[in-house]
Amino acid sequence: MDKSFDRRSFIKGALVASAATASGAMFAGCSPQTVNDAANASGEASAPMTADGYKNLTWSFEVPPEPVAESEITETITDDIIIIGSGVAGMVTAASILDNGGSCTLFSAGTKPVSRGGSNHAVGSKTQARLGVDYTPETVAAHFNNEIARQGYRMDSRKWWKWINTSGEAMDWITDIMDEAGYTTTLELPYTDPNGTFTIPSGAHNFFGPEIENSANEGEPLLTATLEKRILEKGGSITYNTKAEYLIRDNDNTGRVSAVVATNADGDYVKYIGTKAIVMATGDFSGNPDLMARYCNAFADYVATSAGDYDAEFQFGGLMPGDGQKMGLWIGAAWQNTTPCAPMIGWYGFPAPCSDQNHPGILLNVEGERFVNEDTSSVYAGYAVSGQTDKKVFTVWDSRFAYRFDTWEGLGNNMDSLGIIPVTSEEKAAEFEAGVDSNLYVKGDTIEAVLKALSEQGGIDVAAAEKTIDAYNKDVAAGVDSAYHKSKDFLIPISEGPFYGQYNQLGPAQFLCVLGGLRTSPQCEVCDETNTPIEGLYNVGTMMGDVFGTFYNFRVPGQNLGMTCITFPYLLGKDLAK
Repeated sequence: MDKSFDRRSFIKGALVASAATASGAMFAGCSPQTVNDAANASGEASAPMTADGYKNLTWSFEVPPEPVAESEITETITDDIIIIGSGVAGMVTAASILDNGGSCTLFSAGTKPVSRGGSNHAVGSKTQARLGVDYTPETVAAHFNNEIARQGYRMDSRKWWKWINTSGEAMDWITDIMDEAGYTTTLELPYTDPNGTFTIPSGAHNFFGPEIENSANEGEPLLTATLEKRILEKGGSITYNTKAEYLIRDNDNTGRVSAVVATNADGDYVKYIGTKAIVMATGDFSGNPDLMARYCNAFADYVATSAGDYDAEFQFGGLMPGDGQKMGLWIGAAWQNTTPCAPMIGWYGFPAPCSDQNHPGILLNVEGERFVNEDTSSVYAGYAVSGQTDKKVFTVWDSRFAYRFDTWEGLGNNMDSLGIIPVTSEEKAAEFEAGVDSNLYVKGDTIEAVLKALSEQGGIDVAAAEKTIDAYNKDVAAGVDSAYHKSKDFLIPISEGPFYGQYNQLGPAQFLCVLGGLRTSPQCEVCDETNTPIEGLYNVGTMMGDVFGTFYNFRVPGQNLGMTCITFPYLLGKDLAK
């Protein structure tokens, strides 16, 4: 299935079609090569795979291209620093270098600045001070210790604390730039979980202007467009439609990385020489099925055929093809210490009182059973769904559900009341009816009627689901969830008709990207297997290794953008400009 999904349509419920996408996911590309391939091709039986055999696999992405002859290079461009990639991380690096008196040239395979979303997390910013939010490294240390524990300490804690301690400075620099351009930097609303487990502080910054409706969805393109203009005004160079092919590392791949060879829009070879550094900001590898199979195999079948577009913005089903990761491996860089790499799943499948929370009523699998304590965030719920039969999930609610909460907070609500504002109970009830009209939801006078409609869509066991809902309603009446002991605040009955239901299936339509790649020091240096930095080579953004240890859980909204795409590029730019 060749289809991409924008975030807004996703949140509005367009993913009712996602049930069909999981089976249509594309898992293609070159297969890893082994000594048995020749035998397989001739029809002979191959030996079973062993641990030693697996170690000897050669993957397609590990095979470097043949370098071109110098005579084929049509142009050579030299600058202090060469930056590859026009996403947020590349643009921030270039702007920081130029703001600090350095010189740089940026080129990109895409045709424009690329960004997605709008949430950028920072700690101790002047925007937080302006809005009266007490959010400093000292006041939120316990929250981040908790988050590091959730990552199993399988990430590089040095990077997290460096970000926590310096992100306020980086965000203030960005805020000043956006202020000059006429944009407002604001904060997304926090979320307070009754149990405290999934409480989310107000650290996500986004950028609002008159040309956008929702800064959490659309604020980042304002940033990259503003940075592009700033870079050019300060004498920086940006070239689009130019794809990096391979790096040049001196002394037979033992010395300094001094250059990168690229192909321009005409197919000609161009050599970019960085006298100080080459900085890769080429994005993730979720659009490369082979890299996914090797380093994020549990979600390899979530890669859609639409992945790999260098201009992709908020697209689900995978993003970039891993060019920087491959180029680094070819010259001796090591893969990050933590595998598998962390996927980013955006799960906003069911009605919930705020954008970060899971549906607070009941979740059912194909067998008609509950499978999780529903008191969790939407993203954690998505990972719970991934372990269910066919990755299918269903929910049922009643006509009073819209009135269980005074207001319903959507993605993009912020403390300055710009753009999106909370929805009233009456408005939410009207949304349910509109959802029925658009086939996002089903509706019936009885629970049985709703379950039968859901069964037609996704095959839920109607009889078992009825028993589960009956037992759940009895627990609600008793005030105790005997199965999962969920918070009493969310013991919401399913009792007053008419009733509503929804079906979803986890698949490419919920998979955004994968985080990590090359082994990276806290100074953004690309390292080899001995953790020794490779001279002259740096990487920033989503491709930085060992930043996340399990998966991206959105409990620190905008952490990846705020950390790897703003703070670290800002600090690197300052260092390289010296």
